[in-house]
Amino acid sequence: MTFKTLQKFREAAYKLLGTGKNAVMDLMDAVLVTRSVYSFVELFMSPAFRRKWPSLYEGIEDCHPHRHELMKLYIWTSPLTKSHNLCCRGA
Repeated sequence: MTFKTLQKFREAAYKLLGTGKNAVMDLMDAVLVTRSVYSFVELFMSPAFRRKWPSLYEGIEDCHPHRHELMKLYIWTSPLTKSHNLCCRGA
């Protein structure tokens, strides 16, 4: 995946997260860079989570993502889906 593809994915996902999207994006980044996650405290302590403690819970509580649209975005971005579409397009 190129940097430009990742950037487009993040921008599209951000738009689909609804209220609380800033905290949820930080939370997703913290999950991605934390080796093992056993509690919210570990995510809160991550350098990727740049917010205060309450925003972690508020972001999850307030976020009402467009699930169907997010799933379409995940499928569209997945390298497995793209390779499957390329090899099965002529079938």
